[in-house]
Amino acid sequence: MISIVIPTLGEPALLDATLRSAAASAHVRGEVIVVGDALAAAARTSGQFDASRFVWLERRWVGRAEALDEGLSVATGDFTAMLAAGDTLFAETCRVVGELIARYPRVDVFYGDTLITDTDGRPIAEFNPPGRFDRRNRGHCRFCPPSTFIRRGAIEQAGGIDATLHHWPEHDLWLRLDAARARFRQVPRLIAARRRLPTNATSSDFTSLPSATSLDELMEVRLSRHARRLSTPLLAWYGGARAALADPAEPSLSLRKRLAMAMQHGAEAPRRWGDGRPLAPVRQLVIAARLVRRLARGAATKEFTVRAPEPLAAKRMQFFRRKIFRLMHHAPRPLHVPADYTRSAAPADPPTIAIVTPSFNQGHVLEATIRSVLDQDYPAVEYVVQDGGSTDGSVAILERYASRLFAWESAPDGGQAAAINLGLRRTSGDIMAYLNSDDILMPGALAYVASYFRAHPDVDVVYGHRVLIDGNGEEVGRWVLPPHDDRVIAFADFIPQETMFWRRRAWEAVGGGIDESFRFAMDWDLILRFRDAGMTFRRLPRFLGGFRVWQDQKSVAWWLPVGRRETERLTARTLGATPSRDRVQREIRGYLRHHWVLDKLYLAGLLRH
Repeated sequence: MISIVIPTLGEPALLDATLRSAAASAHVRGEVIVVGDALAAAARTSGQFDASRFVWLERRWVGRAEALDEGLSVATGDFTAMLAAGDTLFAETCRVVGELIARYPRVDVFYGDTLITDTDGRPIAEFNPPGRFDRRNRGHCRFCPPSTFIRRGAIEQAGGIDATLHHWPEHDLWLRLDAARARFRQVPRLIAARRRLPTNATSSDFTSLPSATSLDELMEVRLSRHARRLSTPLLAWYGGARAALADPAEPSLSLRKRLAMAMQHGAEAPRRWGDGRPLAPVRQLVIAARLVRRLARGAATKEFTVRAPEPLAAKRMQFFRRKIFRLMHHAPRPLHVPADYTRSAAPADPPTIAIVTPSFNQGHVLEATIRSVLDQDYPAVEYVVQDGGSTDGSVAILERYASRLFAWESAPDGGQAAAINLGLRRTSGDIMAYLNSDDILMPGALAYVASYFRAHPDVDVVYGHRVLIDGNGEEVGRWVLPPHDDRVIAFADFIPQETMFWRRRAWEAVGGGIDESFRFAMDWDLILRFRDAGMTFRRLPRFLGGFRVWQDQKSVAWWLPVGRRETERLTARTLGATPSRDRVQREIRGYLRHHWVLDKLYLAGLLRH
C-alpha cells in the first residue's frame, strides 16, 4: 500500500490537479492524505474524490514540514510519497513503483526522474538524480520529493520529518535515512512532474537557485546536523550562489565584485558551520578558480553574459565534440550539396517509391518539403500529402502542386500517425517512406535508394546520414552514422527518420501500419517492429535527408512531456524492463565511439559521402 501525503499550500487550481493525479495514480490499496485548512475543506466537500481512499486532516496551517509530519503520522501505507500543490504523478507511477517494491523487498527508498514545468504547466526540463547512490553522491542526496517513495518503517527509524525546517525537510530526512543505512534504488523512468513555483522551486529539488535563507538552512542541514565535510566544491558552490543573490538593484555587478562577494561568503562558511579555522591561502586560490569558472559560465546567475569563444577555439570545440543526438553543431551556413548528388540516375525500369507527407498548419515550410521530393524528377514516385485540415494557407500550396502530386487531401485526421497510415493506404509502390512537413530530401536521394534496392534484393530497410537545417533552410550540422547495429537500436533510436526507406513486404510483415497510439516515437516503434520481424537493415554511405531544427518543433517541444515516456514504453517492451541511464550509456558507448571516428575522418576530408 502506498500513502501519498499532500500539504494544501498553493492555489486551489494547482491543488485540484495534484489531488486528481494522486487519485488516478494510487492503485486499489493506495490512500491520499490531505493536510491543511480552507483548501482541504473545500476539496473534501466538493464530493469529487473517493471518500474511501482520501484522508482529510483539517488543521490550522503552520508550515509544510509540520503538515508533512502530521500526514506521515496517520499514514498506513507501506511506502509514502510527499507531494506539494502543483506536483503531479503519472497514471502508471504507483503501479510501476509497486512492481519494484515487490521485486526488491529489502529496498527502503525508490527514486525516479521528474519533469519540471513552468508556472503555467509547460515542460521546461527534466530533473535526473544519480543512477547510483554511492560514495560519490552520498553527501548530496539529490532527489526530487514527488518522485521519491520511502518505506514508512524506514522513516520512523530515521526519526520522521523535522518540523522546525522551512526549506529542506525532505533533504534532511534523506540524509538521516542514509545515516541509518537505508537502501536506495533508482526507478529508471519519468514518474512525476513538479511545477516550478515560488513555494517549491527553492526546495530540495535542486532545480533553481535557492534564496539566501534557504541556502543557509541547507548548509546547516548538511554540515552542522549531519557532519558533512566542508569541501572545497561546496564552499565554491555556496559562495557563488550567495553572490548570485546580490541586491537586485545592482544587476550589473562586475565579475570582479561578485567574485569578491563570493570569496567573502565562502570564507564565512567555516566559521558558521565548520571548525572555525580560517581558510588556508592555497585553498582560497582553488576556491577562487572554481568561482571564476562558475561565474564566467553564468552557472550561478543569468545576469552574466557568456562571451562567445574565439573563432579558433569554437572550431576546435566543434571538431572534437560528437555530433550524433545533437541538433545544433555550428552557426547557419548555406547548405552544401555535392555535385554528384544531382547526377544520380534512376535504374532502368525503376521501382515505384511511395512517399507520404503528413502536415498540419506547416505552410511556412511545406512548399520546401514538397519541392525537395518533386524536384528529384524521379520517374516513378507516388507522392501523397495528407493534410489535417490546415487553416494557414497550406491548402493553397497543395492546389498549386496538385497536378504533380499522386494524391492530396485536407481534412481532420487522428494526428500524425493516422495521417501517415491514410496516405500510405492510397499507394501501391514497392518502396515506401514518409517525410514530415518540415524536413527535406537531399537531391538525388530517390534515384540512389532505388538503385541500391535494385542491386540488393535481400535488404529490407535502408537509411543514410543526416543533414541538420534551420528554419531558413541553412545547414547547422551533420550526423555521420556508423554501419547499422541491430543490438544498439534497442537502446537508442539513431536512425534519421527522414532518410529511411523500406520495402512493402517489410511493411506488410509488421501489420501494414504505424501504431497510432504513439505521438512522438512512432518511427522508433516501426523500426523495432522491423527488427523483431527479422528485416535486414543497411546504413547507406550518403546524406539522404535534411532534418529541420527550431524551437517550436514537435521533436523538441514534445520530448519532455511525451517522447520520454513513449521511449520508456518501447524499451520496456523490447528489453523486458526500462534500462537505467547508466546501462543505456554503456550499451551505446561503442557505437558513439565509432561515430566519433567517422565524423572526424569526414571533417578532415578523408571520408566523402
